[in-house]
Amino acid sequence: MLLTEANLARRHGYYMIQPERRLKVKKSMGAIKHVLGERKRKKIAEHRQYLAEVERLGGLVGKVDLHDNEMEESMHNEAKSLDNKEP
Repeated sequence: MLLTEANLARRHGYYMIQPERRLKVKKSMGAIKHVLGERKRKKIAEHRQYLAEVERLGGLVGKVDLHDNEMEESMHNEAKSLDNKEP
């Protein structure tokens, strides 16, 4: 928008009102890009940390034998025995 205003002023031969606005806008846009860059780097770091945690937990979960039903069977048998004891 400022560039359009500057071009119109140049074409029509008058001075742009507050020409220092371009520098101010450029500086503030630079600050915004800096903040967005910081947020992006933080998000990438958090994602890498998440992936490392998943990898670490994946190794732990891989060691667990999910097909071992001994505990589940004992709990089922205990529940049956408690059901049989009820009048």
